[in-house]
Amino acid sequence: MKIITFVISILVMTISSFGQRAPASSSARQLEFIEIKYGVAKVVRESSEQFKNSPSGERGNLSEFSIIKITDSVQAELKANFGVEYMIKAMDTVNIDVEIEWIFPEKIKNEAGKKFKSIKYTTQRPTNIETASSYSLDKDYEMVKGKWKMNIYVWGKLLYTRTFVLY
Repeated sequence: MKIITFVISILVMTISSFGQRAPASSSARQLEFIEIKYGVAKVVRESSEQFKNSPSGERGNLSEFSIIKITDSVQAELKANFGVEYMIKAMDTVNIDVEIEWIFPEKIKNEAGKKFKSIKYTTQRPTNIETASSYSLDKDYEMVKGKWKMNIYVWGKLLYTRTFVLY
């Protein structure tokens, strides 16, 4: 009788272990990028942080973001903000590292004389929840007309590209 109980216990534990789900971090590996909207945005800046690898030397954190005009053409003027609302779909809702890259049409030379052809930074974004990434023209030297390219990467893989034309 003890042997039968032992065998049944082992069998139940074995069956239940096959029914467990994978941890959230590994299940997020199957991703789908969904573009919701892109264009000119209205933003409310919550705070700024130093970011030495950008022309202005800072990166803004937004508390509010909304696309007010769906377009890939943006007037180059101070405080213009443009970008993309999107969702990264995954099996589970988790925060993942997302790399954002902006490639400028030509090198931007800031007040210190440093030149930038592009910027790239990593930020945390949730899966399965609408989010956004954008660029704000905060300095006169950022008014570079031409094609601005935005790339979004996850785990080193390019998931998305959007080109904006500043005029």
